Amino acid sequence: MRTFFAGTALFILLVTGFIFLTAEREISFEDEKLISVHDLTEIPIQPAIDNYGFETDFFAVDEERIQRNESLYIILRRHGVDRETIHYIQQQARGIVNLGRMMPGQRYRIYKNEDGEATGFVWHQSATDYTTITWVEEIEITRGEIPVRTEIAAVSGTIQHSLANAIQRKGVSQRLVVELANIYAWTVDFYSLRSGDQFKAVYENRYVEDEYIGIGAIKVAEFEHRGTVRRAYFYENGQQSGYFDEEGNSMRREMMRVPFEYNPRISSGFSHNRMHPILNQRRPHYGTDYAAPTGTPILAAGDGVVTEAQHRGGNGNIVQIRHNSVYKTAYLHMSRFASGIRPGVSVQQGQVIGYVGQTGLATGPHLCYRLYKNGTPINSVTYDFPPSEGIDEAYLDEYLAEVQRLDEMLDRMVRGDELALY
Repeated sequence: MRTFFAGTALFILLVTGFIFLTAEREISFEDEKLISVHDLTEIPIQPAIDNYGFETDFFAVDEERIQRNESLYIILRRHGVDRETIHYIQQQARGIVNLGRMMPGQRYRIYKNEDGEATGFVWHQSATDYTTITWVEEIEITRGEIPVRTEIAAVSGTIQHSLANAIQRKGVSQRLVVELANIYAWTVDFYSLRSGDQFKAVYENRYVEDEYIGIGAIKVAEFEHRGTVRRAYFYENGQQSGYFDEEGNSMRREMMRVPFEYNPRISSGFSHNRMHPILNQRRPHYGTDYAAPTGTPILAAGDGVVTEAQHRGGNGNIVQIRHNSVYKTAYLHMSRFASGIRPGVSVQQGQVIGYVGQTGLATGPHLCYRLYKNGTPINSVTYDFPPSEGIDEAYLDEYLAEVQRLDEMLDRMVRGDELALY
């Protein structure tokens, strides 16, 4: 017991001594480290800047559209810019932007200072691309791009008359018709769609400054045709990009079945014994005629090399393309060739090679499209083209995981479920 009291007394003595010593010491801080309220300064308010780099408080803006036969010279002169300045702008623009390509309908903005003098010009070449020109102290010309905002949307429907009609009833951009037709061009015969066929799609809506500018990529789509359901998934990995089926096979084929962006009407089919509408005699018609307005773009059915581009008798303006050692295609009655199309030029699948016309022996504007396999004409409408290259095995596991995610997205969205996870 004595030991306990002795230990307690010693502890109290030590604590008391520590407090006393601490109290004797002066604890101080360097004055320069102290922060006073009087030393604080407000962060100056930054001026508001618009999307083109102009301070909104200092400029009035006139936003207009280019009219027919207007040029940069006419526009700037109308807003009081002197001829010499315009001349220097045109000289400075060389190598940066072609100011001679201003088109009617394109938007532009004139910036005026507080004295009403025009000091800046913004020209929209497209919804996203623009050129800014300023000429206060020196002429500065820069090109820019407005960020595009995308929102994911979904649509589903049942075909009664046509795919275009079904999508129109849903109030969706008709561009979706073209994109779906491109995806399924090699696997679905759009000339034999039936009432009751169904479609679904998850796609992007694109906006610039809250203005809708159209649809973007289709992420995943489903088409039910004659009881057969086909899903298409968009996938890219830096090496491959395109649409593939659930197993990783390409939705594309080596050759396009129809060399147009969207299927026009067949006016005359492939035949070994057809009555010629002009010659009034029976002869083979080794091609498919597509009726379309004059000037409709014609696309290369596959990658290849142009072997002929000339006017040739009853064929009119004709282009022939050798795709490989097996396939060759011909395009007849064109109104004109696309720029740069001549023998020896390489073309890519989907590239514009010419335009629908009525040259040669033709009763109306149309394209006669011919497909040859090993030199023998075949019916492009019924021929089963081999698929293009599928997903590389090294990326297959990654692709299959993406398929599962897109399947969940499609099923979730067409039901109208919440989309927070996507």
